[in-house]
Amino acid sequence: MIDGHWAPDYAPVARTLADLLAEDPAAGAAVAVYVDGRPVVDVWGGRADPRTGARWAADTLAATFSCTKGLLAACAVRAAQDGALDLDAPVAAYWPAFAAHGKAAVTTRMVLSHSAGLPALDADLTRADALAGTPVVEALERQRPLWPPGSGHAYHAMTYGWLVAEILRRATGAPLAEHLARLAGRPDLLLGVTATDAARVAPAGWDRARSRLTFPADAPSTPWRRRTVTRAITLGRAFTPELVGDGTGLDDPAVLAAGLPAVGVVATARALARTWSRVVTETDGAPALLRPEAVRDATRVLAEGPGVLDLPPPHARWATGFMLRSPIAPMLAESSFGHDGAGGQLAFADPVARVGFAYLTNRLRNHDDDRAERLVGSLRSVVDGRTSVS
Repeated sequence: MIDGHWAPDYAPVARTLADLLAEDPAAGAAVAVYVDGRPVVDVWGGRADPRTGARWAADTLAATFSCTKGLLAACAVRAAQDGALDLDAPVAAYWPAFAAHGKAAVTTRMVLSHSAGLPALDADLTRADALAGTPVVEALERQRPLWPPGSGHAYHAMTYGWLVAEILRRATGAPLAEHLARLAGRPDLLLGVTATDAARVAPAGWDRARSRLTFPADAPSTPWRRRTVTRAITLGRAFTPELVGDGTGLDDPAVLAAGLPAVGVVATARALARTWSRVVTETDGAPALLRPEAVRDATRVLAEGPGVLDLPPPHARWATGFMLRSPIAPMLAESSFGHDGAGGQLAFADPVARVGFAYLTNRLRNHDDDRAERLVGSLRSVVDGRTSVS
């Protein structure tokens, strides 16, 4: 059973969410779609909290995890469009201390495309360090790149957030939360959750039958690669590889309140889809946040394939901070861009179809997960019937 609203033409998307929730009664989820700046799907259902049986509601918030990174990329591209940030200038032009230990030539575009050589820190950090933020920034200043910057890529799972946030703060004088508020334009997309809003957050948990929380047999083969992947995910042991638990990890109220910059945005699917709509098309009477030329520049493929860590497929395709369509991120079309999030979350924009899309769930999977693909497929069936999208 689902609640919400949808335009008649977009009923297939709503039906797909209903099917997904019927297949997994322990799950809760929401999906929202904007087309031409107006909501055409806004539906939700299932359990927001399996422990209490509380149902997903219209204002239920969910962790977006790394969908946060796509929003940070949009903030950086907007700052560049406004002339406050040169994506191809050295980061050290804005953040002089960053140049130490071989990082003088690292550019913001390298950071955004996961090519800066800084996915993991040599320093051991604590949860308290992560919540404070400044110790992470200082550790990044001291860190040597793990490979020559610009010569290869590997996912900067946690460091990405502090890198982009500090660059934006230095270049514009505004904190990350302020950039995100401008991007979203309305509440219910939050970096830093108050005690009042925390009561609306759906606790996230892994679907153990469809998740691998230890390295599979085809994981990186060398000790250096395995260590780098682990330290990238855990921010130098500040967190555990599982990311979430029963009120722990990224579900910890203190962590939600702190708003970790790479993974900390919580939102309704409605607010997230609307934000991506705002990025590419007139929404609620306001012009698109990014001009077409900025979108073209920021969505060029910069990195793809296994990268320096030699991870097994499927592989992401990276632009300037944005994921492009791939088996990992099953977006609408080749023109789509956005980001996925741990456990199945997906949010993106498509400037050709003038779409903003978001799917959020509290039932996390990282294996045998076709939920986002099925939802996007149902949307594609509608869009392909209305316009040509390639």
